Amino acid sequence: MLSDIEVTYFRSRIQDVLNDGRLSDWQRGFLLDMGAKIERYGTRTRFSEKQLATLRRLTSIKGDADLSLVVSSPPQRPRYRHRPRYRWGLRRSEQKLLIIGAVFIVMMLAAAVKQVEDYVGGWFPGSSTSYSEARNFSVTDGDTIKMDDGTPVRLVGFNTPEKFEPRCDREKQLGVRASMRLVEIVSSGKSTVTKVACSCQPGTEGTRKCNYGRSCGILKVDGRDVGQTLISEGLAVPFICGSRGCPPTPRPWCG
Repeated sequence: MLSDIEVTYFRSRIQDVLNDGRLSDWQRGFLLDMGAKIERYGTRTRFSEKQLATLRRLTSIKGDADLSLVVSSPPQRPRYRHRPRYRWGLRRSEQKLLIIGAVFIVMMLAAAVKQVEDYVGGWFPGSSTSYSEARNFSVTDGDTIKMDDGTPVRLVGFNTPEKFEPRCDREKQLGVRASMRLVEIVSSGKSTVTKVACSCQPGTEGTRKCNYGRSCGILKVDGRDVGQTLISEGLAVPFICGSRGCPPTPRPWCG
């Protein structure tokens, strides 16, 4: 799993690399997928050794801080009766704490200065939402976003392919494309999120019995529902619910 500092670091670096634009389709898809996992699970994110090595390679830049400094190591027995002092009259452990603090401050400043709007885990301003005019949101997948207060919001009126739990490879590929496309749409104009009532039995909204605990909403960019755009481009299908329930979720991408 990742530490808080690693989560912050990878969020910032994935934003920078995706914004740079000099990536292959595979690299962009990989970073979007990894960014979505970090955004969804935070410090509970788990990567294989190969995924983590690839992520570090794609997000590294000359002069990057060594993130191994933020991973705590088991205490070791001192070799000497009195711990030797090193540069500046500080013990090695004290020097390490200073370095970690400096790295953390640098990453916080970089995250504050660099606000990228075109990656799956980026933060996008919602100029007029039912939550708060100052709130932002991130893209989880093609039909789900997460407000900056942690509230997941299922966008209504359409359904996109699953990229986290696909039924086939084609659905996963289309799911990644739908997420990327939603990021592009959001970054192209003025976004507004409007909260609407979920199609659930009375008294169940906000619980796992209603939409898996997610809220429901409509996302528009420059006044146009993003679902309409994704449907017109073949990256989503209509999904219309009733007042108290929904029909079976349409997933036609595996044939």
